[in-house]
Amino acid sequence: MSRSIFVETLERGVTAHQAGRLDDALKSYRAALELRPNDAEASSLCGLALLHSGKGDEALPMLQLAVDREPGQAGFRLNLAEGLAQTGKPDRAMVELGLIIAVDPSNNQALSRFYALESDSLARQRNWAKLLENGLAWTKIDAKSPAAWRSLARAAFEDGRLLDSVLAFARVLSLTRPTAPELTAYAGLCMQALQTEEARAALAQAEALDPNYPQMLATQGLLLMQLGRFAEAEAYCRRCLQQKPDFVAAYSTLSRLRQGALADADFQALNRLARGGELPLELSIPAIFAIAHAHDARGDFDTAFGTYLAAHKLARERDALEKRSYDRRQDAVRVEQIAKLSEQLPEVTPLANTPRPIFVVGMPRSGTTLIEAVLGAHSRVFACGERPVMRQILRYLLGVDQDGNVVDESMLQDWAKLYFRDLPNIGSAAHVTDKQPRNFEAVGLIARMLPNAMIVHVRRAPIETCLSIFRQEFNKNWTFAHDLTDIADYYRRYAHLVAHWERTLPGRFVTIQYEDFVADFASAGPQLMQACGLSWEPQCLEFQSSPRAIATFSTVQARSAVALANGRAQKYRKHLDPLVAALAAGGVDLQTGATTTT
Repeated sequence: MSRSIFVETLERGVTAHQAGRLDDALKSYRAALELRPNDAEASSLCGLALLHSGKGDEALPMLQLAVDREPGQAGFRLNLAEGLAQTGKPDRAMVELGLIIAVDPSNNQALSRFYALESDSLARQRNWAKLLENGLAWTKIDAKSPAAWRSLARAAFEDGRLLDSVLAFARVLSLTRPTAPELTAYAGLCMQALQTEEARAALAQAEALDPNYPQMLATQGLLLMQLGRFAEAEAYCRRCLQQKPDFVAAYSTLSRLRQGALADADFQALNRLARGGELPLELSIPAIFAIAHAHDARGDFDTAFGTYLAAHKLARERDALEKRSYDRRQDAVRVEQIAKLSEQLPEVTPLANTPRPIFVVGMPRSGTTLIEAVLGAHSRVFACGERPVMRQILRYLLGVDQDGNVVDESMLQDWAKLYFRDLPNIGSAAHVTDKQPRNFEAVGLIARMLPNAMIVHVRRAPIETCLSIFRQEFNKNWTFAHDLTDIADYYRRYAHLVAHWERTLPGRFVTIQYEDFVADFASAGPQLMQACGLSWEPQCLEFQSSPRAIATFSTVQARSAVALANGRAQKYRKHLDPLVAALAAGGVDLQTGATTTT
């Protein structure tokens, strides 16, 4: 009889627990324990109900007691692991989960919880490569877990795999009822991956759900700026700051819209935020860059330079946390390896039914946005912006070589298919541009893998280029951008590599000197089209009116009349001696940026 009463009492507790009536559940569990004080199941369930009631300190002894009584019962150990995790003891929780997995490697519930806890730990450590491995394993054993796909999306983004990140987050949205924050996060990823229409749709949904969500408002402002709708962009930023006056992203967009010339109230607000010492690194860095831009716009160049130095100091601190740094020797070896591998690659037949790519390459801040804007105004050209996929393929190439394998024609054809796989809807266009500047490293690979591709190289006066790089907040993959002499070192390597491509790829690799192009745009524009195999169209002179998104630092300038942007280096001249000396010592012509050595 007592056994029957015990079971009925325990089952009443479970029914109440499942219905969310935690007080009733606890009463039943405690009554069951009075009948059988040593019952492990009643102890574990009672501990779980205490945990769900927010009484973690009371829960843990009950959960531990159940495991002590029946250590081989995986369910009791899972409950204990959950209790440890929820009471701030994730390491101990992972130990308990590890014990379950050691006995039963196919216990997906334990594996999934282990991956969840490990993901949190890896994210805190900023170990993105390991987090990516973890996310792939987690989604494999629990493909219906939104948390697993969210973790994978974060890891892929931090590792520079933007398209993979978008795809992973799309799975999150398919598994949940999307909220304004999730839709906004997805839109941000889409913008990074240059999927403008998807970003617009997601932001429209987010705004319909919560028209006052600050992150959505700031992201709308950024997207509208990229689309050239500057007044609307500023209006969204103002709405964001009305909701959340300390929202740094809105100030960053306002800074770009005004080319640094922030209003006094915005400038003061940013300074208060930066001095407060409460901003995390991810927000302190853009805040201080915006302050530096404001000093520059006000003509206080010495203060501006010091502020840029402070921003880069924080960026290096962030990089150190993620074990990132610019290694000159390692980079030299990598570039030499790229050039050597490119010569060994077979040439493949161009893929059928694909557009002809026109790559616009060079150092960042050299005028690549201008050149793509002119090309993109042509009726037969679709401008795709800075596509990340060729950088990913270049990593594949280096990885294959490190593994001791040889790249054959079928592998190149697979990579070519990958390159075209995620193109946006290009309509009737026969050509697509790709203006990821650092694709200058991949020129040899491009020439073999995409034999009908055209490569347009843009070169600008090196001191102006390097200073402009130093004045921008590049993402963390641009580790050389934090020090003027590192920038000069990278520039030297770039100048030598493009000279190599010019020698080995005549007719397919065309160099445009930015200063000459701007000085005689009326003639240089048609010459550019001719070099790319395109007829001249008059609207290419009016490229500024294009409605396409321009997701670069030059968003605002690219909507303006063509004008020479040089001259800022002279204002910072007394701070640039190390840069000038390093460029000259590296054999770089200080006027054109070409190499002076072979």
